[in-house]
Parts: sequence; structure tokens; C-alpha cells
Amino acid sequence: MPLYEFEHAITLTESQKQAIAHGITEFHATTFNTPRYIVNCTFIDISSGPLSDTFVGGKRRHINRLFVTLRSGTGRTPDQLRLLIDKVISIWDDIIGGSGRESQLRSVYIKGTIDAAKEGGFHLPLPGYFEQWVKENTSHFQNLAAEGDPDFVQLVEEIKTRPEFQA
Repeated sequence: MPLYEFEHAITLTESQKQAIAHGITEFHATTFNTPRYIVNCTFIDISSGPLSDTFVGGKRRHINRLFVTLRSGTGRTPDQLRLLIDKVISIWDDIIGGSGRESQLRSVYIKGTIDAAKEGGFHLPLPGYFEQWVKENTSHFQNLAAEGDPDFVQLVEEIKTRPEFQA
């Protein structure tokens, strides 16, 4: 949560996927003041097989598209959502190169359907409340990091670098 699900009709390398996921994670975390640990990116290869059966206007198309699922009832403005779309397309274009129609990220859809979420054993707050949530749970995160949980090792390191998460 949030969930960025890329359906790509072109082959993406592991380094391209990593770079896209990193760019989106950085943008989302810093724009919406959330920990990086909650940003999820999935890449689904739809170049062949049943998932390749995409039709636009009644015609078969092989396109790259993105579905972003966010928390519902979050009060994000239309301008913030347009910024999110434009930034994701910019990240894609910088990494993949959107010069040809086949390589473009042709569609981005934002859905606000996550009503509640729990990750790593923690109920997540609504957007706008992550700063307080991190402060309230830092000692729990530190315990899990000390036990070797890689998600919480990463989160504890991030807390050290983000002033908004300092107690």
C-alpha cells in the first residue's frame, strides 16, 4: 500500500524494473510523507499469453499501462493526482524511453480502493498520519530490525534520515 501495478507489453530488464521502482518509491515517500517501506511496485509481463489480450476501442493493442491503487478517502486533490501521473510517466520515460508508441507508458489509472491496510504486522494509518504513526511505532520497528527483518532494517535506517519521522 500503495500498489503500483505495471502491465508491460515490452520486455523490461531487472535493472529497469529496479530503477522504476526506486524512482516511484522516492517520489511517493517524499511527496506524501510516507515511509518507503509501504510503497509496493509490481511488474506483470503481458507480452504473451492470456494477459496479452488487451483491447482498446475494440481493437487488440499491446500497450504498457499502470494501475495505481491508493487509500480511499484520503483527501488527495486532483492536482496531486495529476502530479502523480505525470511524475510516473516521467520516471518511465527517463528509464525506458517513451519515444516509440510501443515503449510508451500509454495509460495510467489511479484507483482509490484500499480502505484499510496492514503490512509487516502493523495497521497502516491514512495518508497524512504517517509521521505520527512512525514516531509511535519506532521502538517496535527497531526490535524487528534487531531480529533481522529486512523491511524493518530498511525502515529504521530511513527513520534516521527523515526529520519528519524523528521523535
